Amino acid sequence: MDKPEVLPSGQGWKWYHLDDSQHLIEHEDFDERINAWASESLLCRHNHISTISYVDGQNAMNGTLIARLTDEPGDGWIFHYYVDGDRLITVGNTDWLENKISGRAWEEYVLEQGQPIEGFIFVINSFIRALFARMDEIELYLMKIENRMQGNNGSRLLKEIIDLRNQLTRWNLHTIALKEIEYAIEETFPDTHDNSNTCRIMRIYMNRIRMLQQNYEHEIDSLLKVDDNIGNYRSNMIMRTLTVFTVLLTPMTALGAIWGMNFKNMPELDWSWGYAGALGLIAITTLLTYGWLKRTGLTDDILRIDLKQEEHDDDK
Repeated sequence: MDKPEVLPSGQGWKWYHLDDSQHLIEHEDFDERINAWASESLLCRHNHISTISYVDGQNAMNGTLIARLTDEPGDGWIFHYYVDGDRLITVGNTDWLENKISGRAWEEYVLEQGQPIEGFIFVINSFIRALFARMDEIELYLMKIENRMQGNNGSRLLKEIIDLRNQLTRWNLHTIALKEIEYAIEETFPDTHDNSNTCRIMRIYMNRIRMLQQNYEHEIDSLLKVDDNIGNYRSNMIMRTLTVFTVLLTPMTALGAIWGMNFKNMPELDWSWGYAGALGLIAITTLLTYGWLKRTGLTDDILRIDLKQEEHDDDK
């Protein structure tokens, strides 16, 4: 079995850049403590951070970062790390993070950092940049939903809004894990946290992504409220329409029920003008009922609702 890839830094520290924890366990450079951590990392499938303080004052931190790269169930990225004053150990495929910058290899930028913890922060910053790309996708999807809502807010659109909210919630979990890493760095390497430019960039990235997520959450909540209000409005109009039609048909129903009786002595049956008179009475009572409804304002715009026009007027 091939030995792990070891990348020496020009700043005097080493980066053990691995794809498999099993290689780490078998490597001769590491003591029992590192081997124990590697064995534990093989079984870890959740976000985890541990900070260690040594007697001689040298601190270290290790943990696991889990990320969902797609919406497919079970499809995720597992990244294990160990950082102390002399070395950076990472386990996990980082090909999707290795973006070319000015034509130079991504690893070179990691190794240019003055300390292992700064190299680790550079890796984390690359992951945050990947989250920014995901945030851009959510923003475009959000804009499409907002445009479609102007014309239609059916149940399918509501489902898409809820799905988008679920996606954003899942990516918020990544932000929580990254914030925990930021706190662990401050605890374990306080000088680096206060003075490192790479760490300063990480804090800016974290503030940016939290700002985006909070604004997207606000927009999605607004869409859900608008959808709920429009749904309630349409439900009220449907009930109002049904009520008006029920009232208008009441005279016809009542008179039809009376003349639909099967009593033997019904003088109306012998009237030569009874049929025409019944129709006239139904028409007159219906018109009188409609006039009363209109005078009381119950029929205003009931069959002439134009939600698009109303939304346009509200925008003005």
